[in-house]
Amino acid sequence: MVTAGRRWRTATMTAAVLMTGTLALSGCTGEASATDTPGASGSSSVSGGASSGPGATPVVSGSPSASSPSAGSPSTSPTPSADPRPTAGSAKGPARNLPKPTMPAAAKQKTEAGLRAYAGYWVQALSYAYENNDTKPVRSVSNKECVDCISLYDSIDTNVPAGGWAAGGKLSNHLQLRDGFVPDINGQYVVIVRIDQAPYVTYTSSGKIASRSSGVNDLFFLLAIEYRGTSWSLINYDPVKS
Repeated sequence: MVTAGRRWRTATMTAAVLMTGTLALSGCTGEASATDTPGASGSSSVSGGASSGPGATPVVSGSPSASSPSAGSPSTSPTPSADPRPTAGSAKGPARNLPKPTMPAAAKQKTEAGLRAYAGYWVQALSYAYENNDTKPVRSVSNKECVDCISLYDSIDTNVPAGGWAAGGKLSNHLQLRDGFVPDINGQYVVIVRIDQAPYVTYTSSGKIASRSSGVNDLFFLLAIEYRGTSWSLINYDPVKS
């Protein structure tokens, strides 16, 4: 346990902390789909069975009806619209339309509720970074002095191959204030976060598995959070043994 006044570790920490696991995932292969196109038919033919006599009219079979499109007219079909529903990443493709986490108004207030709201939002933004391969939201609420934070976010970005995507990695958490709503001698509030992470897989642009983790449970962090100006900011974090 970290006591008040300890110097926070600034050694670089890789994303392997959140992606530890030995159990291999199964069922991560993509499935190609095919669309059956029926053969075209309906060509017109002329029957040679004309009646005898002058002026006989040949019998035409298979001619288009009055309601059919005229020959040579291009056929039109409606353009399919994109599915607007949120879809998690999978072996078939990247996540789509996942809602970005929204910081609650309470998270900007210097209160115990505000501190809890901020810490909860940080975990949500980190989860979004894994699930959607987008670290911008979590970076925006972390202090640039947090070397470990930046290292973690960079590793999430670089872990996904160019043109590839990520699937899984959703985080769930439980928060607890270590010393209540009381700052340490550095003016920082310490929040204990217990995190679970779902299995996490990255894919190459061709859909092959690049890396995977079976997920982790009961991973504990100490978050050092400080109120600066008008908002909370993550100053550093340390992993601790449960």
